[in-house]
Amino acid sequence: MKGCRRLTPILAFAITSVAFAQQAAPPPAQSAQLLAAAMQVIQKELNSVGKLSFVVDVSNADEKGSSQLSEQASKVIADPATCTIRYHWWESVSGNVVDDEDMSISLRDVLGVSTMSAEESWKKEAEKEGATPDEMKVYYEKFDPPMFIVAMRMAGDNGEGFTFTDQNQAGRVGQAVAQAVLLCGGKNEPF
Repeated sequence: MKGCRRLTPILAFAITSVAFAQQAAPPPAQSAQLLAAAMQVIQKELNSVGKLSFVVDVSNADEKGSSQLSEQASKVIADPATCTIRYHWWESVSGNVVDDEDMSISLRDVLGVSTMSAEESWKKEAEKEGATPDEMKVYYEKFDPPMFIVAMRMAGDNGEGFTFTDQNQAGRVGQAVAQAVLLCGGKNEPF
């Protein structure tokens, strides 16, 4: 998952926009205004994040280790006319660049939006891949500083998302993304 493309997770902080999903659809003119406002929040907030650097400690029954990660979503354009978020994604692991490319997310293709800690995201991913409760006791990932993810579930069990160090900022972006997804005709079903 780019911009948290790997959807590395733990401890859910909030599932966004349940109340919004239950409201009646606003009239078209109001929908356009709400979508433009939500996309403006997404663009402004994501462009303000800058480069993130953090350490991921990994432990399992056989070994322990740490990796230094850096990532950045830049040049973010949230376009309400096309219901698309375009950005440049850059990522490095232990000083080696592993990704450097332009990305695009169609909000019409989103099936669910969730805001959670990176550790919770990792846990959900491990469980989805079949990790047993006993395996989960001896294997973990810990993020320093704590990281938060706005995760978008796409078709084919693919995911997209954005990473934050500020939980409140992640919450604001998560709410804006969830609102924009619904206004664009995507879905916001629980993860």
